[in-house]
Amino acid sequence: FSLAAAPAAFESYYDISTASALIDLFLFVNVASSFAVTDIVAKFGMKRTMRAAAALMTIGCWFRAGFTLFTDTSSQTVTLVPYSSVLIGTVLVGAAQPFFQCTPPLLSAQWFASDERATSTAIALNFNQVGIATAFLVGGGMATSVHGLQKYFTLIAFLSTILTIGTFIQFQDLPPSPPSTSE
Repeated sequence: FSLAAAPAAFESYYDISTASALIDLFLFVNVASSFAVTDIVAKFGMKRTMRAAAALMTIGCWFRAGFTLFTDTSSQTVTLVPYSSVLIGTVLVGAAQPFFQCTPPLLSAQWFASDERATSTAIALNFNQVGIATAFLVGGGMATSVHGLQKYFTLIAFLSTILTIGTFIQFQDLPPSPPSTSE
C-alpha cells in the first residue's frame, strides 16, 4: 500500500511495472500467508513467531529501501534499488503483515480478562487501518518524486527496524500472571 497514494514517481522510474501490479503481488502474498498464521503460531509460539515476522518485515522494508540509511541529496540523480529488490521486499512484507493482522484475538485471549478482550481486539485491529491511513498520508506527501520515494522507503525501513528491536527486547509469550481465573 505504500505506493497506492502516489504511484507516479514509482511508475516513472520503473518502466517495467505499474504500482498496481506490485500492490496486487503484495495482496496475493498477504492472503496466502494469512492461512498459515494460526498453524505457525501454534507450532512455534507467539514470541518466536512475532519476532520472526518483525524481522521478516524489516528485511523486506530494507530490500525496498536499498539497505542505505542516508541518501546523497547533493546529487541531481537519485537511483532506487533494482526492481527485483522491490519485488523481494514486497513479497517479504506481504508474507509478514498477516502475523500482525491475524493475531490480535489470540493476544487478547492470552493477555486480557474476558470482559476486556473485545475492546483490546478492536483497538488492535483498528490500528491496522490507522497504519494504512498513515501510509497513504505520509506516502502521498513524500513519494511525489523519485527522491521522495527513496526517502519514504528509507523512513519505513528505519521505523520498522526500531519496532523490531522493541519486539525482540520486550515481546513476551504470556503475561507474568494469568489475566483471569479461566486462563
